[in-house]
Amino acid sequence: MSTLQTTRDLYYSILKEQQDSSAYPLVLADSLINTAQRNICSGNIVDLTNTRRDEIQKGPLPFLYADVYYESVQDTFVWITIDITDTEITVSSTSWFSTSGVLFINWDIISYTWLTFTQFTWVTWIWFPHKWGARVSQLLDLPTDYTTSNRLIYNYTRTLPYKDYRDIFLDLNQYKGRVNDLSNDYDFNKGIRPFYTIIQGKYLLPYQVDKSWDMIHLIYEKKPATLVAWVDELLIPEEYADSTVAFIAASKTLYNRGEEDRWLKLFNFAISEVIWMYSYYKNQNSESLHWQRIGNWKDNYYNI
Repeated sequence: MSTLQTTRDLYYSILKEQQDSSAYPLVLADSLINTAQRNICSGNIVDLTNTRRDEIQKGPLPFLYADVYYESVQDTFVWITIDITDTEITVSSTSWFSTSGVLFINWDIISYTWLTFTQFTWVTWIWFPHKWGARVSQLLDLPTDYTTSNRLIYNYTRTLPYKDYRDIFLDLNQYKGRVNDLSNDYDFNKGIRPFYTIIQGKYLLPYQVDKSWDMIHLIYEKKPATLVAWVDELLIPEEYADSTVAFIAASKTLYNRGEEDRWLKLFNFAISEVIWMYSYYKNQNSESLHWQRIGNWKDNYYNI
């Protein structure tokens, strides 16, 4: 099992130092290890061994993917003009909304803690007034380990296009009051096209959807957890974690202390492993993985 402590041990072994007497404290090692894991998962590894400083293209990494399911929430409309001092919002109906949550009204992100049949109550953070007829949408909470939205499927039928939330205001006003017919196989040429967006990295907003209780399936990329303890497990599979994370972290240390020959050999090895991981996962599923390709690296890394 590749834990933080395992990766620390590899880091100090490559440096040929003891953890408790090294000039490089644990806080530095942990920072380099976490940075390496985060960069590998996000595809931000830069090949420093060539003059172009190419960023290595990341393939699909299935161990980063996760799924979350929501029920769609039919939008409602403001019934009485909202002022910034209001603590209640009156709408045409709250039938499809959760008992407490977060609303989206023309860029305004508003929290509420309770509702009645026609009102959201105990409302906070109204930043500007909203007129009668303004569209009210439910914001759905993203998972806490969310980092990137890969795609969203509406009711198992159609993959929705992504749209930046800064463009929503114009769309909602342009189509205000119109009803979108989603019964005709979501014909994008008729009525309002369904879009979704991510707001503040915290919320999912499927908007211009006028049908409730249909399934929303979000496929997202997980964010690597920060490693802080002996028992933490790296998100990257064990063999790749052992042959990439510690190597990249140690190569940066070697470079900074002037051991350029060892740094280059170590970094070249780590980069080849990263490229292999990206391409391997891109072309094969996780069930068919095998690890024979690195059978001898543990015997060799002391000599790098």
